[in-house]
Amino acid sequence: SIKWDPPTLGGFALNYRHVDKFKWNDGIWDGTIGPYDILDFHYNYMLTDNLELSVSALNFMDDVHKELIGGAEMSRQVIMRMTSTF
Repeated sequence: SIKWDPPTLGGFALNYRHVDKFKWNDGIWDGTIGPYDILDFHYNYMLTDNLELSVSALNFMDDVHKELIGGAEMSRQVIMRMTSTF
């Protein structure tokens, strides 16, 4: 992970995760997971003293993979959020 918080631009974070290939066995679910690599990007910006804008691009290189046998395929996801504090 790397994070940078310049005072006038907001906060930036970049996270990387590598998962090696491994065998999965859980009840009726059996198979191989991985390998896969995930790169996430996060940005936060204070719009006012009590309103923050956040944008996250998860798996933004779109490495389509399964994180467990029997589960859904995971791909790119973009989330935008506004948070108010009072």
